[in-house]
Amino acid sequence: MRIKITFFFLLTGFLWTCPESLFSQQDFENTGNNTSRPVSFETVMPSAFRGVKPNVIQDATHSLSSFFEKLSILQNPVDTGTTVVSIVHIGDSHVRSHEFTPALSSRLNEVFGNAAVGTNEGYRSEGILEENGSSGIICHCIGINGATGQNFLDENYMTQIQQLHPDLIIISLGTNESFGLYNSATHYDMMENLFSMIRNYCPDASILYTTPPGAYKMIYRRYVRHKRVYRRLIRVEENRNVEKAAATIVQFAANHHVACWDLFNIAGGEKYACKNWLSGNYFQRDRVHFVSAGYALQGNLLYEAIMNGYNEK
Repeated sequence: MRIKITFFFLLTGFLWTCPESLFSQQDFENTGNNTSRPVSFETVMPSAFRGVKPNVIQDATHSLSSFFEKLSILQNPVDTGTTVVSIVHIGDSHVRSHEFTPALSSRLNEVFGNAAVGTNEGYRSEGILEENGSSGIICHCIGINGATGQNFLDENYMTQIQQLHPDLIIISLGTNESFGLYNSATHYDMMENLFSMIRNYCPDASILYTTPPGAYKMIYRRYVRHKRVYRRLIRVEENRNVEKAAATIVQFAANHHVACWDLFNIAGGEKYACKNWLSGNYFQRDRVHFVSAGYALQGNLLYEAIMNGYNEK
């Protein structure tokens, strides 16, 4: 027994004084440099919102791992070189407002640095930013009013996106697909075509889909008076097709092993999403588009979801 105890203490002392015998210097350096610090934040989900779900990104195959690793390098630089992480956010008028993406960008810049000259705040801003020569994140946004995925099936847009060398492409579409007679198969095929083009032009970029937040639709009745046709608003109701479009997007992302942030269900789903946005005065008068505070909230919620994924990588 004494021999065993003596041997134990001798071995313990050896390990403390000579760690290099078991681990190389490179092992210690890698341990120090590759450990990213968790990002702390306070949730901005309004307490009055009902029926909310955990604010997380669905990514069963860890498709965002390479993007998170690039963020980790910004947080824990291993040399003095310049590292830029490029995000390109494409979508419909929600993105074209230039309020959603800047809110996301501002929060990311606080933690990982700002690599952009200026900002994209305001409808008249360009959307495409220039690099400032510093390490950090640069967030570009390409939004088209009234757009569906069909609008981006254009070589000019794809070339523009490719030239921005995106590490992450965020796709925020679905609201306009949901108006009129919605067909899930048609929507899915459109997404397939866009996905193929993006993969062809930007094969190394991570992809993150988002679902539409929710929307109402105006129901009008036409009538004739003095030989002229008029229309009168008779009611406003929730656009139930948004839920169908969101489900199609979630399914498509899962089938193609890419990430999806299901804002529609996170913010309350079929039962509460529209009511939550409306009661918080986040909609504009048309109850489709959002006021600045509404888009800022969505951008901040997306930031939190990304950080939840980053902290758990």
